[in-house]
Amino acid sequence: MDYASEQQILLSSGSFTGRRPLQQLGSDYLSATATGRQPLCGNKEGWGPMSPFRYDFTPCFIDVWIAIVAVGGLVLGLGSVWFLRKKKPIATGVKDMPFFLKQSLLAAFIADVVAQLTIQFINYGPIAFGDFRVWTTVLTIASGCVIFCIQWLEQSRLRYAHGVVLFYWLLLIIASVVKLRSLVSQQLYAKSLPYFIVYCVGTGLAMGVFLIEWLWPRNTRDSRYDAIDEEEECPMEYASVFSCLTFDWMTPLMRRGYKIFLSENDLWGLAKQDQTKRTGSAFDDAWQKELKYRPNKPSLWIAMFRAYGGPYMVAAIFKSINDVTQYVQPQLLRFLIAFVASYQTQRPQPVVQGAAIAFAMFACATLQTTMVHQYFQRAFEAGMRIKGGLASAIYRKSLKLSNEGRASKTTGDIVNYMAVDAQRLQDLTQWAQQAWSAPFQIIICMVSLYNLVGWSMLAGVAVMIIMMPVQGFTAKLMKSMQKKQMKNKDARSRLINEIINNMKAIKLYAWGQAFMNRLNHVRNDQELKNLRKIGATQAVANFTWSSAPFFVSCSTFTVFVLTQDRPLTTDIVFPALALFNLLTFPLAVLPMVITAIVEATVAAGRITDFLCAEELQSDAVTIGPAPQAYGEESVIIREGTFSWNRHEDRLALKDIDFTAYKGQLTCIVGRVGSGKSSLLQSMLGDLYKVAGTAEIRGTVAYASQQTWILNATVKENIVFGYRYDSDFYEKTIKACSLVDDFAQLPDGDETVVGERGISLSGGQKARVSLARAVYARADIYLLDDVLSAVDSHVGKHIMENVLGPRGLLSSKTRVLATNAIAVLQQASYITLLKDGQIVEKGTYRELSAMGGSVAEMLRTAGQDGNGSGSGSSSGSTSETSTVIEAPVDSQTKEEIEESQERVPELAPIKAGASAPAKPRSSSMATLRRASTASFRGPRGKLTDEEIAGNSRSRQTKEFIEQGKVKWSVYGEYARENNLIAVAFYLATLLTSQAASMGGSVWLKEWSEANQKTGLNKNIGMFIGIYFAFGIGSSLLNVAQTLILWIFCSIEASRKLHERMANAIFRSPMSFFDTTPTGRILNRFSSDIYKVDEVLARSFNQLFVNAAKSSFTLVIISVTVPAFTALIIPLGLMYYWIQRYYLRTSRELKRLDSVSRSPIYAHFQESLGGVSTIRAFRQQDRFELENEWRVDANLKAYFPSVSANRWLAVRLEFIGAFVILAAAGFVVIAKAGGSPLGPGMVGLAMSYALQITGALNWIVRQTVEVETNIVAVERVLEYARLPSEAPEIIPNKRPPVAWPSKGELDFVNYSTRYRKGLDLVLKNINLDIKSHEKIGVVGRTGAGKSSLTLALFRLIEPATGHIGIDNLDTSSIGLLDLRRRLAIIPQDAALFEGSVRDNLDPAHVHDDTELWSVLDHARLKDHVASMDGGLEAQINEGGSNLSQGQRQLVNLARAMLTPSNILVLDEATAAVDIETDAMIQRTLRSPLFANKTIITVAHRLNTILDSDRVVVLDKGEVAEFDTPSALFKKQGLFYNLMQQAGLEVE
Repeated sequence: MDYASEQQILLSSGSFTGRRPLQQLGSDYLSATATGRQPLCGNKEGWGPMSPFRYDFTPCFIDVWIAIVAVGGLVLGLGSVWFLRKKKPIATGVKDMPFFLKQSLLAAFIADVVAQLTIQFINYGPIAFGDFRVWTTVLTIASGCVIFCIQWLEQSRLRYAHGVVLFYWLLLIIASVVKLRSLVSQQLYAKSLPYFIVYCVGTGLAMGVFLIEWLWPRNTRDSRYDAIDEEEECPMEYASVFSCLTFDWMTPLMRRGYKIFLSENDLWGLAKQDQTKRTGSAFDDAWQKELKYRPNKPSLWIAMFRAYGGPYMVAAIFKSINDVTQYVQPQLLRFLIAFVASYQTQRPQPVVQGAAIAFAMFACATLQTTMVHQYFQRAFEAGMRIKGGLASAIYRKSLKLSNEGRASKTTGDIVNYMAVDAQRLQDLTQWAQQAWSAPFQIIICMVSLYNLVGWSMLAGVAVMIIMMPVQGFTAKLMKSMQKKQMKNKDARSRLINEIINNMKAIKLYAWGQAFMNRLNHVRNDQELKNLRKIGATQAVANFTWSSAPFFVSCSTFTVFVLTQDRPLTTDIVFPALALFNLLTFPLAVLPMVITAIVEATVAAGRITDFLCAEELQSDAVTIGPAPQAYGEESVIIREGTFSWNRHEDRLALKDIDFTAYKGQLTCIVGRVGSGKSSLLQSMLGDLYKVAGTAEIRGTVAYASQQTWILNATVKENIVFGYRYDSDFYEKTIKACSLVDDFAQLPDGDETVVGERGISLSGGQKARVSLARAVYARADIYLLDDVLSAVDSHVGKHIMENVLGPRGLLSSKTRVLATNAIAVLQQASYITLLKDGQIVEKGTYRELSAMGGSVAEMLRTAGQDGNGSGSGSSSGSTSETSTVIEAPVDSQTKEEIEESQERVPELAPIKAGASAPAKPRSSSMATLRRASTASFRGPRGKLTDEEIAGNSRSRQTKEFIEQGKVKWSVYGEYARENNLIAVAFYLATLLTSQAASMGGSVWLKEWSEANQKTGLNKNIGMFIGIYFAFGIGSSLLNVAQTLILWIFCSIEASRKLHERMANAIFRSPMSFFDTTPTGRILNRFSSDIYKVDEVLARSFNQLFVNAAKSSFTLVIISVTVPAFTALIIPLGLMYYWIQRYYLRTSRELKRLDSVSRSPIYAHFQESLGGVSTIRAFRQQDRFELENEWRVDANLKAYFPSVSANRWLAVRLEFIGAFVILAAAGFVVIAKAGGSPLGPGMVGLAMSYALQITGALNWIVRQTVEVETNIVAVERVLEYARLPSEAPEIIPNKRPPVAWPSKGELDFVNYSTRYRKGLDLVLKNINLDIKSHEKIGVVGRTGAGKSSLTLALFRLIEPATGHIGIDNLDTSSIGLLDLRRRLAIIPQDAALFEGSVRDNLDPAHVHDDTELWSVLDHARLKDHVASMDGGLEAQINEGGSNLSQGQRQLVNLARAMLTPSNILVLDEATAAVDIETDAMIQRTLRSPLFANKTIITVAHRLNTILDSDRVVVLDKGEVAEFDTPSALFKKQGLFYNLMQQAGLEVE
């Protein structure tokens, strides 16, 4: 046969299906020969692998694939059978119809293969046992039986299809189809029809079993199953292997998110191994091991690796497979170009070869996708576990820190360990594997390039090496600028924070403009100026980035053309380009990896230090069983010496001998700083015990001096995790005199107190804290000065009903640190401390007779008049103070049953024998201390959301926009950006992309020219033009970045910030009352950050990738016009997947960020109340609460990450399909004789290989843009806040000298704080004459302070008006009004800045004026002694001045305001007696003689010399006359005077 006809035959047998004209070519599958055969193969064609006669594998070789699958099925299958046998059956494994159908088909398949074996035996004759083909069939039968066993067992033991089974069937079907094409090519259907039919039936049966096993839904959830498993589960735990690889288990959630807006209730539970309980204990065990092996230098890295390293190592396997497959693509591209080129020669390649290349490219892309996303998923899971484990460990540690451990770390620092450092370690999991993967990829790439272009590739490497320091330099520059930017951001945040916190003062003093100017200076002259620099640097960095691959390819090709004698043809150029494109990723990623590793190392160091910090001394206090009888010792300290810090010699308490007895009240007294609180804390074990012993018998309840209130309802604060018992709860709140307060609170005891108990007054907080202690029903009560914050009559009530001999706690041990003299008479025992030592102790009588320090104290107190009522029974008791005496028989039947049912270890049931027989005050003993074990969810969930929805005290929920951001927001953002600049930006973007595309087209022209001539001609021209294209593209890229940053983004964020700041300054006070500071700060910090830095970057990425993808599709369509038919269906599918994803992902991201802040809020709160939590021994409950909150966040975080994987797998599959379609159409076109050139194919395919990445990025960035444009929406929402009245009304300006007389009239004046609330002032009618001194008095909440706010129009009138010198104040602008009135507000608002800034922020007064007012305010000496005089710095909140000095600054400010009306809202406890007297003297000096002064008084003695006094009651004027007249009248004023023990002379 001649060569040409041989070629023709090969080509005809190389069709895609193997069909050809009937003709004997070589032997067939069933033929066997005994002579001249190769080992194990009885066929004359031998092992091949390619047949010499047709375009096909040899008969022996086609069985190799099936044999491999069968062996795999046998080995892995037997392992699976063993594993399944050990698993216990689940209740739901019902053997149903699909199961029996599947097993019958499988049995039929095995029978079919047996039939194939029989036919083989008949045909092969004597050599059958030595033939590989027979053994393959035997192996297939064996593996089929093993698979039968697995499918039988899995039905009752698994809820999903077994992975081994699924892969066995999938691979077996693929191998069988390849074999089937071979049998068709051998024309076996003509020679041995029975075998061919049997074989085809077998393949069909295999497909049937596979489809049922894979797709038929399992009937696994019946009622029994649900009953066992209340916890919602994560579908990932029972997803089949295919579902895991494609993330199909996410689809139900995606579908739900598409239909409705997801909320927390739609989220799944966490997988068992991801729950914080598990991850926390795993980390704990690992850390304990570390401490055991390396007590001096434990390594956090090793501990984390030990706890979570396993699955993370599996990720490395996935990653390496992905890296290798990535570099197979360019090699396949080479084969494809060779395939196309072969049609221009005499020896075209068969179609099946082209088809195989196309399918290989598709398979490669698919494999790459599945691998890389399995890797990512593992990495994110590891990150999530690290986050959970560390959060739990840090929280647990913070509850155990000792004072030394705590001293160097502020609450903010510790919260940062959890918020920032743990986050850094979590982020590292995504980068760490790149540390080996990036160099590995670079090496593979270099080897592949060497194969293509030989040593010329070194030129490219050289360029890369030169580029690296340039990039390093820009990165370093960026870093220092970013650091500066952080400082600027902090400065702005601090300023905003001060402005918001002191808004009231800013409005009262009319300083809005001055602060706005300060803010604009920080924002525009510092922050944005630096941001512009960052933008420019970014442009340079972008240039080096975008031009790097281009320079590399340019230098490589130049060197190649100059040094090598072979022509630079298409099959070199395009694979090389594809490799260069792949190379950009590892190069880009390396610097990021290095930064991530550095940051994580720092973070790990900080966390290690924290976890190694010193803990409380475990044996400081021993805990014994509770005493049974009255008079037994329950707190015993012997020769105790305690210190706050074990490393310092300073002792807090020395040689303490202290005992407290059951049923007695022991008081600890002493001056400030003498160690009263320290003594109580030493009983709790919070201090370091240097010597002696301390023992506590029974449980403890503690009320600290600094009250600690949780951000929860008042009821939850009192019940504090114990079981709710309504009877005792009622008794507790009555005894603590909270009944009236609950009546005033908007929702009674269901009122939510804000952070740090913000909505309660000081006295209420103290009483809630006391009620919490009382409700705990402990054996020992340690109360730290609980009476100091309450009024005297309330104090008396608490004494009688809680602490006294007939109070609720009379049967308990009570230790009270106090300075209230009235209490001492009721104490069984008094201990006096001085400088940390006990100086005197004894009963009240003994000590007062002894004439020591205690007697001295009693004497000084006696001089106050009768002080706060020293006799316990003197004075009328208020209406709530009914003494609660429960007759003995009130012990209800339930209570008795209860106490017998659970004999509590914590509280004695029967009083001891020695107890005096007295009526029991309430059934304290039977109430078991509620357990915290019933804890099922976080705090705040106790009330049903629906019921609580209408409560008034809830802070308004932050308005969350749901769904798609409106187009108007984009429009407004573009307008703020300046539309012309945007148009310019888009133009440069498109030309830049076009230029880079032009470069590739030029390369194609060049390589095709070389291919035609077989030489490298016109080198200079080709390289020059290529270079011009590349540089042009890069420069346009720079221009695009600069326009985007400097003219678009920064302009927009400047305008937006300014609009928002203006709106905030002009908002009425009611806005600040109802909006938590954090929420406003959030808009100014994180939202503005997004507008500043993130949004522009996301838009840029989006547009660049969109342009790239469009160009790619155009090029592919020009190359193979048939591809255009696919663009629309693919586009629709793409759009549909993306919309699906966008909706769900957006809500998941929101849920993730919304659920994150409660973790930190709770953590910060716990840190504030550590000693209380420890005293009540509630660490476990709070740890649980923390775990619960972390889990609640991870529940949203995990699906949000998985949704990204879900999307990427689907999009990349579309990308893989684009590759398949492009390559497939090329093969079909060439087979149909189209004149397609290899250059065009190379160009189109090298772009098609990039399309997956670009498509993926488009969706990613669409989401980014949508998530971040929300920031613009939120900023705009605040920019449109309703504002208060105008600052100046041009035609209604008051006269220059107004108010010259200083007369005030209130005419039928009523007002409320904001719409929907009750009136706070009702029908006020007052006329105040010129230069009068008026006092305003009344109980708390009578409306005293509201009167001053009304005067300054911080609240507007509901009816009536206020006139000043006969001018209606509501008719003039706010600025005009507030500038002409002077005020000394109740709380001194000081700002960070110089003394001058604090007195006169607008800088309108000169130094002499400032020094003069400082002199009058008695501050001159202090300021002069400070460093810098008027320029001396004052810290945030004035923390470097004493409370009294801050009040004096207020006085100085008032003197600077040239006004004839002065309002004094008197500071309560801020000022000591001497300073107070000083202020009063100044106010009565000639300076203020001709001013009208209105004093809102809390201490009556300051207003006794006023001309007239206004008595307010419930918002109305009750009395208004001179002090003496009111005293005679014996009305409200008289009662107030009596309570304060004052007389009017």
